[in-house]
Amino acid sequence: MNLLSGCDRFSCFTRLANLTLVFCLIVSFWACTDDNDISPIPDVYVNIVINPASIEYGNLNIPGNYALIKGGYRGIIVYHVIDNQYMAYERTCTYDWEKPCSKLIIDASGLIARDTCCKSSFLLIDGSPMEGSLATIPLKQYKTMYDPNFGRLYITN
Repeated sequence: MNLLSGCDRFSCFTRLANLTLVFCLIVSFWACTDDNDISPIPDVYVNIVINPASIEYGNLNIPGNYALIKGGYRGIIVYHVIDNQYMAYERTCTYDWEKPCSKLIIDASGLIARDTCCKSSFLLIDGSPMEGSLATIPLKQYKTMYDPNFGRLYITN
């Protein structure tokens, strides 16, 4: 059976346009799913509001600095990337995350989170595992929104 048989010029064009649209939608949904980036770490409710300029969080209001805060599965790392852009990550390695010793620490540079238990390192700029790490999945990331009017950083999942 031919999908375009027995149709005039306009209806053939409409059918072809609809088929193209359906095909594009299917491809776009398929392209958005990447099982390799799904974090194995259990979801824990996170809804935190902090003031990055507060002394409690050190110099988090200065780009390149970080703060370790309570929340998430084993704690949260908040990293100030640039201007009003912040990243928040689960403080648990995505490889061997079930081990009690799995907890990320920040190295002296302030750019890399390391876990000696799971033998992995991650860049804090984007959470990606570094070369040579056993982890292949990026750090579990939380959503952040900075409100410059009130100086508040919202961290949620």
